[in-house]
Amino acid sequence: MANVHTHYDNLKVARDAPPEVIRAAYKTLCQKYHPDRHGDSTEAIRVIQIINTAYAVLSDPAKRREHDEWIARSEAQAATGSAREERADFIGGHFVRSTPGSKTLRSRRKPSVHSLYSGQRPSQQLQRALHRALVSLEEFTKKLFRKA
Repeated sequence: MANVHTHYDNLKVARDAPPEVIRAAYKTLCQKYHPDRHGDSTEAIRVIQIINTAYAVLSDPAKRREHDEWIARSEAQAATGSAREERADFIGGHFVRSTPGSKTLRSRRKPSVHSLYSGQRPSQQLQRALHRALVSLEEFTKKLFRKA
């Protein structure tokens, strides 16, 4: 089985843990890592944000089901060892997907004011705008979930 870091790992609970155990783990971790106990350090704030996000996902049955499906897909894909690895991040109840190695991920051009007049079809413009948003979210996620 592939090692996929999940919200369960963030709260240090088993994947089949009942809601009561998830809540207890959340409360324990909040008390341990609360920024007030650590002099409002940026590291403590980052950790408590990760804990809060994990609890928000795992305490909502619909978001938890989506997260479990994402885990299953990620582990199945890692087990098959596919050539093009798909990366999916679960942020605020939504999946953000990108494929490493695609040419568009390496392109970091800023949007032009004249892009409306570039002759592109509106669907291409929308696709590029969505891609830029995904890249921004991916960078934010990397910063948020850096290893402590």
